Amino acid sequence: MKQKTLSFPQLSAFCLEVSLFLRAGISISDGLHMLKQDDSNSSSRKLLEELLAKTEKGNALSVALKEIGAFPDYMIEMVALAEKTGKLESTMRSLSDYYARQHRLSVSIKNAVFYPIILISIMLVVIAVIVTQVLPIFNNVFNQMGAQMSYFAISLMDFGQTLSSISVVLFVLIGLIVILLILSFIVPPLRMAFVSVFQKIFGDRGIFRRISSARFAFAMAVSLESGINTEESITMAETVAGGGDKLKARVLQCKQLLTQGIKLGEALTASEIFTSKNSRLISLAERTGTLPEVMHTIAERTEESIRDEIDSIVSKVEPTLVILTSVIVGIILLSVMMPLMGIMSSIG
Repeated sequence: MKQKTLSFPQLSAFCLEVSLFLRAGISISDGLHMLKQDDSNSSSRKLLEELLAKTEKGNALSVALKEIGAFPDYMIEMVALAEKTGKLESTMRSLSDYYARQHRLSVSIKNAVFYPIILISIMLVVIAVIVTQVLPIFNNVFNQMGAQMSYFAISLMDFGQTLSSISVVLFVLIGLIVILLILSFIVPPLRMAFVSVFQKIFGDRGIFRRISSARFAFAMAVSLESGINTEESITMAETVAGGGDKLKARVLQCKQLLTQGIKLGEALTASEIFTSKNSRLISLAERTGTLPEVMHTIAERTEESIRDEIDSIVSKVEPTLVILTSVIVGIILLSVMMPLMGIMSSIG
């Protein structure tokens, strides 16, 4: 039975553990047996038991990983190639770093989306309570005093009453959206469909395009370290970069340029996979035989700039939403209090 794909932290930890016991000269079976003995978690211990059983039957690690069904295809392909080239230990270490980076990026993106959504929700709830509950109370007070609220306040109150009348429909729609979002995270096919649609719409824009470039660079570095040639590394990197159809088109253009004799750095720049500032660095790496290291450097620099940009956006969005909420609430209350103050001053 196919298991749920492991999370980025779990994949990173597993790859690191395998690389460590391989570096110590311990075989795959013995290393998995050691990991199983030290694991107190029932689900991961069961997974290790299944892996151990398959490797003890003589299966290669890549075959065992594929049969378990809890590991991503890219990792399985990298392990299979590393087994052929004899670079399994270094590949597992690179994969551990790769999935750790993916986790950090995912957390940064989730934080950038989660906190503004929470703040916006709180802002909407506060405004809705004032419009639907508070303003009608003030309106009754004004009516008893033979006066009337301002036109702005009355318009808001009428809008609040309209919302109240369709509140059931709104709650149903919001509930359906929430259920759909939850299912998109729980059900793998639905999650993949959601990710696919998202990538087609936003995968090649702004910060998401730079995220795709960072993933492409790091995946290519891992592929090159595993002994794969440049063209195949570009193909494999494209499958995990998440740039959608536009990235596929750029990769195809890059390959065509390479067949024409164009250098890798110039081809990656001309096809707009990387920016021009990386072209000279890649060209130098080709001449010095340090292309994997340079790809790691490009990925690290890109990810650092992405995290800095995300942190900058979040730091600006949070106070902006707080200020906006305060201004809106202040305007609503002033539209009520100013006429009331006028009435009180006339009475005095």
